[in-house]
Amino acid sequence: MSKKTVKAAVASLIAVGALAATAGPALAQTARPAPAAKIAPCAASALKFEAGTVSRPINHVLIKATNTSKKTCDFSAETYPLLRLHKDQQAVTPVVEDSQPQAVVTIAPGETAYAGLTLSAADSSEKGFRTSRIEVAVDRDTALKSVTVKGGPVFIQPGVAKVTYWQDNPADALLW
Repeated sequence: MSKKTVKAAVASLIAVGALAATAGPALAQTARPAPAAKIAPCAASALKFEAGTVSRPINHVLIKATNTSKKTCDFSAETYPLLRLHKDQQAVTPVVEDSQPQAVVTIAPGETAYAGLTLSAADSSEKGFRTSRIEVAVDRDTALKSVTVKGGPVFIQPGVAKVTYWQDNPADALLW
């Protein structure tokens, strides 16, 4: 091998090393993972609501909110369905505070979040009414959507009726 060839090889190695040294930080910067995209709150327009009676526990309705959009959304741990059970009801149905989940309930497209509605107490003498429809909203800024209760009509006692926070499975929604 001639001196010229050796000098050219050494020069090439030095050039490659210099290129790697200057490109290294740039490569490290581009290799960082992108920040996680913020998941938007679930909007009423992106949800299909359903409600239906259940065999157990008695006097309960399971409320479902299915994500019909193409984006994942979430219900914060402080979110529960705002319900109007009767046309003359002035305030939303109270929430069962003990049902607050430990984490945000996130639903991908096609997935469902659940809430349980206690209708009445078996041993209560409080008067009530029957209905086949309830109205649901996800926040105070959206209009209520009317939902037919499958398996209804149901008997509701206004002083007893309570709703749970949104849950990621029906069993947790029906615990209370």
